[in-house]
Amino acid sequence: MKQQRSQWFWALALSLAALISVLYSLSSILMPFLASFIGAYALNRPTTWLAQRHLSRGIASALLVLSLIVLLVTLTFIALPYLQQQLFLLTSSVPRLMERFFQSLSPTLESISKEFGTPSAAELKIQMTSHLGDMLTWSLRILTNLLSNGMALANLLSLVILTPIITFYLLKDWPKMIDKIDSWLPAPWAPQIRLHAQTVDWTLSSYAKGQAIICLILMVLYSGSLWAVGLKQGVIVGILTGFLSFIPYVGMLIGYLTSLGISFADFAGWAPIGFVTLVFVAISLIEGNLLVPHFIGQKIGLHPVWIIFALLAAGTWFGFMGIILALPVTAALSVLSRILMSWYFGTPFYQGNNKRVSQTL
Repeated sequence: MKQQRSQWFWALALSLAALISVLYSLSSILMPFLASFIGAYALNRPTTWLAQRHLSRGIASALLVLSLIVLLVTLTFIALPYLQQQLFLLTSSVPRLMERFFQSLSPTLESISKEFGTPSAAELKIQMTSHLGDMLTWSLRILTNLLSNGMALANLLSLVILTPIITFYLLKDWPKMIDKIDSWLPAPWAPQIRLHAQTVDWTLSSYAKGQAIICLILMVLYSGSLWAVGLKQGVIVGILTGFLSFIPYVGMLIGYLTSLGISFADFAGWAPIGFVTLVFVAISLIEGNLLVPHFIGQKIGLHPVWIIFALLAAGTWFGFMGIILALPVTAALSVLSRILMSWYFGTPFYQGNNKRVSQTL
């Protein structure tokens, strides 16, 4: 029995590797379909709710897809030009800030140079300006180019035109598609497969609800804190940062760089910049140690290192849209891999942390 289980395990592992290889070879055209599938999955329950209110599923699907398009287009036209402008300001401010930095530290550096024979302030200024300034300017220009050309990198035609169309058809026919797939399940294994599918569904929906609550809380925390420290347009930056926080690390980084751009453009000393940095460090600690454990906990079951790897891999394969969709896809794959490993070792999957899942199902 154990040998047969081992054979099945390695057959499934090889099949999964072959599937990943095929998906990688099709990565240039796969993103619209993956984004459409996730979008249809996320909108299925609202569509079902509308369909139960004497509205045909086709009309309900069209209304939700159109509403989502309007929301995304509005955010794109408001957020991206604003972020790009602030990052350009930060890029242009780097040389001037380096000059002020060395002017303020020049007496201290000169006394240290005379006493210990270290390079003088002028020499350090030349070295750091030629290296650090170029590195910062180059990094920020890459980020601003990404924001200005992100849609081109993500394939404008396929994402903007094909994704809503595919999402509509998947959403309209979602119940029929699920029933058809269910009819294909082998009868002896059908109950167990349905249970595992419901586990994946529970994990994704719980994560989505928790992440939405966290984003709302972060919008309030960031906007209130940045306004309190006197950052111009701090409320807008805070709302955008909280909204983008559903992308791990990326949302906070964009918000922090934007805040630095505003602070440097209206430079009045290092204290405001220190307050802005303190705000982002403090809220990041609150998010990581209080909000995420309470609202999401171990629902995904991924180590932070795996999350970072998933973001980088998805970004390499699928561009910016891959980064956005990396976490839900990785969450589903994580549940499936744990189910497969528990079956391989013959240990019950619905125990311990998963007890709540089995009770819910």
